[in-house]
Amino acid sequence: MNATAIKKIDKSKNKGLTKNKKELLKKHMGSASSKIDMNDVRHWWKYENH
Repeated sequence: MNATAIKKIDKSKNKGLTKNKKELLKKHMGSASSKIDMNDVRHWWKYENH
């Protein structure tokens, strides 16, 4: 079998997250404004949905 060369990803164009983007990401992470208990949904789906 021939060994294949792994192609490296060019990261020189990517600058990463800016301060504004980091703040926006922090603000919206885990901010699901839903009053649904996912454990109840899972229980219903697993046991009562048949």
